[in-house]
Amino acid sequence: MIQSLEITNLLPQYIGIFILMLSTFLIGYFSSLWLQQSKYNAIIKELKKKINSLKEQHNASLRDKKVNDIETFFTEIKPKIIEVVKETQEKLAEETVLKSSENNAQETLETQRPKTVAEKTRTSYITYTKTKPQLNFDNFGIADSNSKDDLTKINGIGPYIEEKLNEIGIFNYDQISKFTFEDIRIITELIDFFPGRIERDDWVGQANSHKVH
Repeated sequence: MIQSLEITNLLPQYIGIFILMLSTFLIGYFSSLWLQQSKYNAIIKELKKKINSLKEQHNASLRDKKVNDIETFFTEIKPKIIEVVKETQEKLAEETVLKSSENNAQETLETQRPKTVAEKTRTSYITYTKTKPQLNFDNFGIADSNSKDDLTKINGIGPYIEEKLNEIGIFNYDQISKFTFEDIRIITELIDFFPGRIERDDWVGQANSHKVH
């Protein structure tokens, strides 16, 4: 009986202790849950930033590639257009001389026309021809088709530009890797290339990379 009374008296204390322990557990549990959720949110936010950054880099890379592709296309067709224009103008000049000669007397035509045509043709040729600068092969070495590399592996060099480089004596990565500023200036003029394009595409750096492989 006495024990029952003691238990009855202590029951509120036990209940209070239980409630206190339960409250402590719940506070700890929800605090831990909140901290973990905050940590996950921070990680997710950081990952989103990285993903957006990678997307921007990828889009920028695609834009740069499109610009380079367009410039390479125009670089390839520019010399061909120039050649066609020169040929057309020379033909027009020659036709003009012939028509003018036909209006002269037959005797004058027979004696003077060959000389006139020759002079006009020579004048037209001189108009479209200028002294080309000479490459200093002592700077980067001499090569030939026996030591030829695939120069189209360098960004900015297409098949036509590779052919133009071969024509002026540039055949391999080793030569390109040794180009000086003056060499680049002369080569740009010799192959009718876009000024500054060789430096921007870093032919020298790319050639060094391919040469190592």
